[in-house]
Amino acid sequence: MRIAPFWRDRPRLRFISFEAATHDLKKGQAQLAQVVIAQLERQDIEQIMDLLYNPPEENQYDAIKERLISAYEESDNLQFQKLLSEMELGDQKPTQLLRCMRNLARDKVPDTTLRLMWTNHLPSHVRSVLAVSESFSTKTAL
Repeated sequence: MRIAPFWRDRPRLRFISFEAATHDLKKGQAQLAQVVIAQLERQDIEQIMDLLYNPPEENQYDAIKERLISAYEESDNLQFQKLLSEMELGDQKPTQLLRCMRNLARDKVPDTTLRLMWTNHLPSHVRSVLAVSESFSTKTAL
């Protein structure tokens, strides 16, 4: 079994990937915790040191998972700030930008607001095409 190294920038996504990779294995909390610990670097282990010295009697994997997520995952406020100020189209496709913005929004921003924010990040010629295609699809739907 090949397990990817820990992703500090996306810890929750890393655990989703890890749990998918280990789903068919009949491992308990302690064994899963050992697999995770083996993949961590020093700075990550320092985040869970107390859990290693005094492991919980139950749910050791869950405790390590929650600690690492809380240590590295950006707060909702920081993600929202990024959504407002740091998003740029750059070399990516408009749909990639929208997907990235949706990930940052975490279902906390209404779809209509998110779409408005997204269109404001697009070049004017792309916005024009979107406006025409939306107008056309609305008229044909009636």
